[in-house]
Amino acid sequence: MSFTTEIPWPSLWKFAQFAYIAEQYGYRYSGLDAELRDSGTPFFLFRRLPDARERSAHTRKRFPHALEGGRLPGMRAWPVPVLTLPKARSEVRLLHARIAIDYYGALGRQRMRPWLIGIPVVFLLFLLVNGELHATGLRVAAGLAAALLIALAASRVFMRRRRAAHERLLERSGVRWPP
Repeated sequence: MSFTTEIPWPSLWKFAQFAYIAEQYGYRYSGLDAELRDSGTPFFLFRRLPDARERSAHTRKRFPHALEGGRLPGMRAWPVPVLTLPKARSEVRLLHARIAIDYYGALGRQRMRPWLIGIPVVFLLFLLVNGELHATGLRVAAGLAAALLIALAASRVFMRRRRAAHERLLERSGVRWPP
């Protein structure tokens, strides 16, 4: 038994905290869902562990009010933001690295050609619709298109570097990812 989810938070770190809590209840983060790989959105898979029932009962006994907004396993008793306790921080950090590798890998598989063609075409269409097709308008559009394309390329470089850093962290910790 398993469940699949998108990242509902704006932060991969928050998603790693969620994955840690899910593990305490008997669900382990298993990477990207292969069936939904071509959907354009990364979907993450959690598989039920064989001892999920025991883990869940044990966690519910230790944290009886967790599902009603109480303290969560491995997290500080703080309503917002949820802060990781020092004893759980290393596990959350490794989960974060695994999630980031999957996330950046999924985004890195997206093709750049549509962006490289689409951005300049959109600016050109904008100029045509507004009747601003003269030298100044074309220069401004070219400058904006170039800036967006540079930002897109820089984000790719950033993702590759972050992914490499997370891979090194997992390698030092003895974790082989993806499995």
